Amino acid sequence: MGFFDKGHEKESPIGNLRAHIGTFMYFVKVGKSKFKHKGRVGEIFADMDNTQYLFQQATSGTMYDMKKKLDYTLWDAATHKYTEDIQQLKDELLKAVDEGEESGVFEEEKKEKEIEEKKKEEKEKKEEEEKTGDWKAHIKGQMAEAEEKARREAEEKEKEAETPAAEAEYESLTEEDCRELWRIIQGLEREYKEMNSIADDWFSIHGKKTGCMAALAAMTLLPLGVVYGLYQLL
Repeated sequence: MGFFDKGHEKESPIGNLRAHIGTFMYFVKVGKSKFKHKGRVGEIFADMDNTQYLFQQATSGTMYDMKKKLDYTLWDAATHKYTEDIQQLKDELLKAVDEGEESGVFEEEKKEKEIEEKKKEEKEKKEEEEKTGDWKAHIKGQMAEAEEKARREAEEKEKEAETPAAEAEYESLTEEDCRELWRIIQGLEREYKEMNSIADDWFSIHGKKTGCMAALAAMTLLPLGVVYGLYQLL
């Protein structure tokens, strides 16, 4: 049985748990891709993706029954880790919203969108008029538009070449980014709530048993901060 196997969602609580973990990690991967060059937010998503093995180790089961084993120590470490990550994403979102409102960046983005939409409407109207007009003027108009487009692209490439690498790597969150980040956070929290509910029910029935060998093996892979957190729990 593979990790995050949704085929086992209805067969056992652990199978159901793995399915929700899979959806949770899907949101993480979307965030990692979307915010790759967005500073701290991108770093948080990358770290969340890199430490998904905490969930994998906690739900890996036993050699006798892969469906019924949940390691409390590893699960607790995972939930501590991802609780902090989600909160950090919220903090970064609030920070970006406050900075965008104070600087007027979001208002400028709104005006730019309105201008772009107006240009698009004018272009469509012009094309419709040209279809019923002189075909020669139509071709000349298209040629002029192609030249203008090539000129803009050349200017953009020149501008990008002049932009320092540090500035190109980290971009500020736009209004659209903030809205997308909020949607991802909501998805993460929804799956996270379901995951913890299933785990709590399982532990209330089976007890908080741990696999020492699994815990020791996983700890060798953990970042120093997570290892310290585990030490505090034990």
